[in-house]
Amino acid sequence: MGFENVISIAGLKFRILFYKNGYTPHYAEHIIDPRDGKEKLVLADPHNRFSIIIYNPVKRIIEEEIRVPGDMIPNPHSAHIAIERIPEIGVEPGDILCADRAGRWIAIDRDSHKIKWSLNIDGAEWPHDIQPSFDNKGFIVTDYGAGGYGGFIRKVLFNGSTMWSLPIYRAAKISRIFGSTASGVHTNSFGGNYIVAQNGDFSGVYEVNEDGFIAWQCPKGMGNINNIWLFKPHSAFRLGLAELGGNLTVVGLEAGGGIIVIDYFCRPRWGIMTTYTIYPTLYYRPSRYGFMETTHVFPTLQGTIGAIDWRGYSGSMVVELIDIPKTSLSWILAWDLDPGSKGIWLDPPLEILDYDFITITLINIGEGSIKWSLYATTQPLLIEENFDVIWNNISTGLLDSDRMITIEIDNQRKHYAFLRLNIARGVENIPTKTRIIVTWL
Repeated sequence: MGFENVISIAGLKFRILFYKNGYTPHYAEHIIDPRDGKEKLVLADPHNRFSIIIYNPVKRIIEEEIRVPGDMIPNPHSAHIAIERIPEIGVEPGDILCADRAGRWIAIDRDSHKIKWSLNIDGAEWPHDIQPSFDNKGFIVTDYGAGGYGGFIRKVLFNGSTMWSLPIYRAAKISRIFGSTASGVHTNSFGGNYIVAQNGDFSGVYEVNEDGFIAWQCPKGMGNINNIWLFKPHSAFRLGLAELGGNLTVVGLEAGGGIIVIDYFCRPRWGIMTTYTIYPTLYYRPSRYGFMETTHVFPTLQGTIGAIDWRGYSGSMVVELIDIPKTSLSWILAWDLDPGSKGIWLDPPLEILDYDFITITLINIGEGSIKWSLYATTQPLLIEENFDVIWNNISTGLLDSDRMITIEIDNQRKHYAFLRLNIARGVENIPTKTRIIVTWL
């Protein structure tokens, strides 16, 4: 794209893929157009142009712009070019699937720009996304809801019949999971076929399978271990094709502008994020890296991470990430958890070899006291049949109700490879709750 399109802010480096005054794309997909075999960016602008934009990033020209019908709601929030025929509804390769401003999910003829097919669903407040199902029986659709109610993820047949439905307020964008290699050895699925983002103040991402079962989600909710702060996630996709669950989920955070990359256990690996507060009132806090409201993340054809942020002077900007700075990342090791009378190990052990400083904050919000013991090891291998693991107790204590303590670990000299924390009730028969926040520094 040329050196002139590369921007670096406080260590965050990205390449501008698309920016044009007055254009506010909220969604992008990087594809090979089945019509001509050329590289394209398919953009959806729900707030200013109310259109689908097909952009050639090699020639740097807008080839087509198609305005969606209706005037009730801001759409399209997403747009997908059909790669294969869908004979049941007359869709040909190159036609477009999206939601319109009249409260429908539609298929648009690429040549005439006329509506080939449309779907109305009773109770839908704000149709958001539509993706063909992997079994070729219909579509996976989301409805955002409105006014504090409604919202769902749903599988529908081509005639509109519902196969299953999950009520999720502010269900937003859907990404399809690649699945398994032909050998069956490598997969980027954690048990599902689709990832759906829920765009709430502190919401999550859900991996849903073809039968409507939630196979994986982050955060997991109160009373669980291993959770992540996700501030208004509007989109997410799975990155990697590793064995044994070793893949990442890339999440775009609308509140404050951020991109966080989490592992199978909902722990952050890298990314940029800011804080979120209602004091003195609700405002998004722009990050120090120049991102303000990240509405979309997507995979590029090169296998890199693309994103859309509302950082332009009079439009949103589509970018490709080149370099991410080393940043502080905060997550929830235990979310209002009662460890029970026998106690609990908060596993898996914390991998800290990459970090210089780690803080672990224990907050007792329950009735009874909490005992903790923090252990560390220098061994990077925790396979005990090959090596006996030598753990060193580096911190032990008792935390009374309504008290808080922060444990600081200086690992600049890489003393430790892993930390492992055990918590238990101070008095076995008195229930309690603890919130434990970990920050990588």
